[in-house]
Amino acid sequence: MRRKSIILWGLALALLVLAAAGCGRQPEAPLTIGVLPITDNLPFWVAEEKGYFEEAGLKVRFVSFPSAVERDTAFTAGQIDLAVGDLVAVAQMRHGGTKVKAVAVCQGVRPEEGRFAVLAAPGSEITTVEQLKNVPVACSLKTITEYVLDRLLKDAGFKEEEIVKLAMPKIPLRVQALLSGKAKAAILPDPPAALAEVKGARVIIDDTRENLSQTVIIVREETVARNARGLKRLMAAYDRAVADIRKEPGAWGTLLKEKARVPEEVLESEKHGMKVLFSPAALPAPADVQAVVDWLLEKGILTEPLRYDDLVERRVLGG
Repeated sequence: MRRKSIILWGLALALLVLAAAGCGRQPEAPLTIGVLPITDNLPFWVAEEKGYFEEAGLKVRFVSFPSAVERDTAFTAGQIDLAVGDLVAVAQMRHGGTKVKAVAVCQGVRPEEGRFAVLAAPGSEITTVEQLKNVPVACSLKTITEYVLDRLLKDAGFKEEEIVKLAMPKIPLRVQALLSGKAKAAILPDPPAALAEVKGARVIIDDTRENLSQTVIIVREETVARNARGLKRLMAAYDRAVADIRKEPGAWGTLLKEKARVPEEVLESEKHGMKVLFSPAALPAPADVQAVVDWLLEKGILTEPLRYDDLVERRVLGG
């Protein structure tokens, strides 16, 4: 009887250990990624298509948004865990009380990634950056677009009063105004900049020589606290996809057309400066973050300074 009791106690103890281990391996909640129809999301789409998330033991759910405004609202409401955006958006959300941080640069580790360009209308006599002085440039105010425009023109020697802006937040309307000549010049990201080039607009200056228009992967602080290990595996899958893109940059036309809505004219033409370029994920450089904060303070968009660690989360890539 004593031996039987010992065996029964042993079995019970073994069952308790297994149950405890099972509790420790409860499935992680899916990571919800908010996506806009922009080329910056390509590594996420490639990772999904290649099965890299599944191989990493991750459940990933994509939620599409038509604009950055809806994306940022979803962050505030806690409806998404992460998305691609920019440091201007991160700072504005933090300033408004939404606890998000950048965990990595998406495009812009190298200056030639993710081009923004100032273009002159087709048939325009504007051929040099000097001729843009006092010329209204169509742009979106209080966004990364205005930041890049200010930086490009001030670095070219423009005084503040020589930079004139025509408020036009919606990119399709900006493209249309540029191509019709209603706007003498406009600043656009790729692929709209590339489309405008194909249709006859002329690039006057762009940011392919200096990191200005970086996009970053934005994550809610709550998600980092809850699932840092899952985010690390997500970024490892992201880097695998980046390696595939770097190996075959021309192989993703279907994804770019279907997901990022890159026009067929751009995909089929070489008469533009758009390139499909990505680097492995890296933390934003402190100088790049500080430049954005300084601009936001100068514009009065921020009322108090934000530090690097207010805007950047180091734990996902760094530890």
